[in-house]
Amino acid sequence: MERKTVTTSTTKTTIDGAKTTVEKKVVQTTSFSPVAPAAHAVDTSKPYGRFESPISTDSFAGAAIGLGKILVDKQTGRIYHLEGRPAEKGRTALVAHTETGFKDILPEKSVRSSVHEYGGGSAAVLGNLLVFVDTRSSVFVADMSAEVPESSTKRYADFDIHPSLKYVIAIQENHLENGTVENCLVAIHLDTGAEPAEPSVIATGRDFYTYPRFNAAGTHMCWVEWDLPEMPWTKSSLHIAQFWGNTLDGVLLDKRVVAEGNFSVSQPLWSTVKGAEDELIFAQDDTGFYNLYKFNMTTGATTPLLESPYNGDFSGPDWTLGTQTFDFLSNGKIITAHSNQDGTSSISLLDPNTQSKTPLLEGHVVRHLRISGSNLYMVSGTSVSPTALAKVCLTASLDGVQSIHELRVSTEGLAGLEVSDWISVAEPIEFPTEDGLMAYGFFYPPKNPNHKPPKDSDLPPLVVDCHGGPTSASESLLNPTIQYWTSRGWAVFQVNYGGSTGYGREYRDRLNGTWGIVDVNDACNGALYLASTGRVDATKMCVTGGSAGGYTTLAIAAYRPDVFAVGASKFGICDLKSLAELTHKFESKYLDLILGTANLTPEEVEALYYARSPIHSIDKIKTPLLILQGSEDRVVPKNQAELMVEAIKSRGGVVEYELFEGEGHGWRKSENIKRAVEVEMEFYLTQLKI
Repeated sequence: MERKTVTTSTTKTTIDGAKTTVEKKVVQTTSFSPVAPAAHAVDTSKPYGRFESPISTDSFAGAAIGLGKILVDKQTGRIYHLEGRPAEKGRTALVAHTETGFKDILPEKSVRSSVHEYGGGSAAVLGNLLVFVDTRSSVFVADMSAEVPESSTKRYADFDIHPSLKYVIAIQENHLENGTVENCLVAIHLDTGAEPAEPSVIATGRDFYTYPRFNAAGTHMCWVEWDLPEMPWTKSSLHIAQFWGNTLDGVLLDKRVVAEGNFSVSQPLWSTVKGAEDELIFAQDDTGFYNLYKFNMTTGATTPLLESPYNGDFSGPDWTLGTQTFDFLSNGKIITAHSNQDGTSSISLLDPNTQSKTPLLEGHVVRHLRISGSNLYMVSGTSVSPTALAKVCLTASLDGVQSIHELRVSTEGLAGLEVSDWISVAEPIEFPTEDGLMAYGFFYPPKNPNHKPPKDSDLPPLVVDCHGGPTSASESLLNPTIQYWTSRGWAVFQVNYGGSTGYGREYRDRLNGTWGIVDVNDACNGALYLASTGRVDATKMCVTGGSAGGYTTLAIAAYRPDVFAVGASKFGICDLKSLAELTHKFESKYLDLILGTANLTPEEVEALYYARSPIHSIDKIKTPLLILQGSEDRVVPKNQAELMVEAIKSRGGVVEYELFEGEGHGWRKSENIKRAVEVEMEFYLTQLKI
C-alpha cells in the first residue's frame, strides 16, 4: 500500500488512488486493486433510498478496523499502534511493526482503559518496556518482574515511562464503595524486586489530571489539571515540577504553574530537540482558538509559536486521554495537524524560530501523529480516502513530503470504486440559523452510477446526523457508513450545530446554557435550508444521532415535531434529571454548563430539567422513533432508553427498541455495528413508505 505526493490539476479519481489527482499538493494512492463493478444500463425502476449498491455493511463492520494511538519507542525507534477489531468482539489489539509486517503482541488482551469512562492512554512503550492496561483495569508491565496489583476499584491510564525505566507515571481513578470517585497522579515503581509495590500518589486534591509527561532527562514532569464544574476544554491549567524518584514517596519538588486562567490547556509535550529539552510546547485557547505556545523552563518565559494567532485549532476537546496531534523534528521544527476556520483540516510545518507556518498536506483529518527520525506516522483520512495508518517519508531537508505509504487501512470495503462515480464527497455547507447567525455542516448528495430515480423531478430523502459530545464535531472524512447510505440514494447532512468544535471557542460556547435549543434549531434549520434549495425532499427528512446527538434527536421530536418525518436515537438522553443523578464523575457537572444551571435555585434547576427533557413532552411527539441502546452503557444508562420507549408506547406512539447486549456507549462488535445500520435503514424505508 503506497501513496505518492503529486501536484497537478483535477482529473477523474478512484478510491484505489491509481488516478488520484487534484489541484495543489495531493496524495496519489495505490492501496487497492482497481476492480470496479461492471457497467450496465442505468436502472430507473428504483426510487431514491432503494438503489442497489456494492458497498455493504462489511465495509464498516466485519471487514473494518478502528485505528487508534501510535506508540513510538524513543530509545529503539520501534513503532506500535492500537487497533480496534469489531470482528473480535471489539477487542483492542496492540500491534508491533516488524521488518516482516505486523505482529499482535498481546493476542489475549484488549488494551483499553476506562478512566473518565471514555478511556484512552492505555499503553506506553520505552526501551522494550511495555506498560498497558486491559479492560479489567489491571496494569501490566511486560518484560519486568514488577506488576501493579489487580484491583476492581482502581483504574489507570495515560502512562509515561521514566528514561531510567524505573518509574511509570499515570492517572489513577479510584472508585470507592460509597460511590465516590477520586482521581490522582501516581508513580508506579518498577525496581522494587519480586514483590510489586503499591503505586505512590504524587499529586492529589484536584478533581482531574491528564497528560503526565517526563521531560527527556527525566528530571521534571508536567501535567494538566482542573476541577468540577469545569470541563478540560473550558478551564484547565498546566503545571510542572521536579521529579524526585529516589524514594518510594514519589516526591514532586519546585511545583510551578505554567498556564492558568479563563482558558483551556491541552497536549503539553516536552521538546525532544537537542539543546531544547527544557522547552514545553502546549495548546491554549485564550485567543479564541487553540494556538501553540512554548514555555522555557530555564527562563520561565512563555511565547506563542506563531507571530500572529491562527484562526484554527491545533488541539480540541480532550474527551479521551493521550491525544497527540503534533510532534518534533530533529531540526527543531514541528509538524502539526489543525482545523481551519471553515471546518476543514490540514497538516502544517511550524518553525518556532521564524514563528511561521507552512502547509504540508491539505485536507487530512488527523486522529493521532508521531515522528520517528525523518518519518511521520499518522492515523488520518481525507474526503476521498478512508482513514489509514500511514508512514509519511519526508524530504532530506525535512520541509516537504517525499511519499506516503499506507501501512494499514481502516476498510477495504470501498476497493475498486471510482470516486467520481461512487463516492459522495463532503461539501461544506454554511446556512442561516436563529438570531441572524450562521451554522455549518457537511452535505453528502446521493451517488450511484447505476441508478436514477423514476422521474428527474424526484428528490432524495435526507438523513441529518447530529454528532455526540455535544462538544465534538463531524469532519470531512471518507466514511464508509455515509457511503453506504448515499450509494443507496440517500442524502446525508452532518450538522455541526452551535457548540461544535473546529470553529473556534466563540462558536463552541454558543451552546452554553442553550443545549436542547441551539442544537435543535441548527439541525432543523440545516435540513430546511437544504430542502429550500431543492436538494432534498422536505417530506422525507430523517434525523439521527448518538449520545448527545441522540438527545438532540429526541428533543427535535418533542420540540420541533413538524420538521422531520422519522428519527433514530442511539444511546440518547431523554431525562436530564436522571442523567444528572446517575452519570459518571467526568460529566457530573457538564449540565451546569450547557444548561446554565450553575447559579439557579434547586427549584429552578428542577424546572429547567423538566422543560428540556423530551420524556416530559411525549404528548407532542408524533415522529416515529427508533431507539437503539447498549446494555452495559455507563455514560447514558439503558434506563434512559427504556423510559422513553415505555412513555411513547403508553400514549400509542410509534416506537421500536433494540437493545444490544454486552455493548457500552456505542457499538464495538461487528455484528452489532451491522445490525444497527440495517435496522435504522429498514425503519426509515418503512416509515417513509419508500
